[in-house]
Amino acid sequence: MSGQVYFSINGIPDYELYCDQCGARFQCEDDSFYSWPVLCDAAEAEGWRVHSGVDGSHECGDCAAAPRARRDRLVAA
Repeated sequence: MSGQVYFSINGIPDYELYCDQCGARFQCEDDSFYSWPVLCDAAEAEGWRVHSGVDGSHECGDCAAAPRARRDRLVAA
């Protein structure tokens, strides 16, 4: 799982989601970054492949759409 959590001065968490294959960061245009499940749902709505669970993986739309043989050769940056 590729994610990062930061805490604001008020202790509110801000989450970031990264592609496990290419390292791209999911850019959301709303306040989805305040909740990990909401951020993952927003990413899925934008074409990301998001698998839940402790060992869940995350792939941006480009990597998720790549043929399987190409995805196996990609490495995280």
